Amino acid sequence: MYVATNGFKVRKPHGPDLEELFKERGGLEKVPGFLRFELWRSVEEAEHEEFLVVSHWESAEAHEQWTKSEAFRKAHSGMRSDFIMGPGVFSAYDVRVSSQAEA
Repeated sequence: MYVATNGFKVRKPHGPDLEELFKERGGLEKVPGFLRFELWRSVEEAEHEEFLVVSHWESAEAHEQWTKSEAFRKAHSGMRSDFIMGPGVFSAYDVRVSSQAEA
C-alpha cells in the first residue's frame, strides 16, 4: 500500500471552509487503485489550524496515474483559497506494517 499526504496551514476560523471544499470535491472513489481518503485536523492549539490530507492507494503507480489525469486537474482547479497559508507540504509512504481491530 502507498499513502500520500499533503499538509496545510489554514487561517482561523476557516478550518470548516477547507473541510467543505474537500467534501464538495470528492470523485476519488472511481479512480483505479484508490483505497481511502481522510482529512485530518490537528488537535494542537496554534495560531492557525493544521490539516493533513491522507490518501491510500494500492501502489505508487496508481497514485502517479491519478496525478497525471484530467480528473486530478479538475479536482484541483480553483482550489487555492485566501485562507490557505502557503503551499501544501507533500510526503509519500510505503506501508510496511498495518493492523486493524477484529470484527
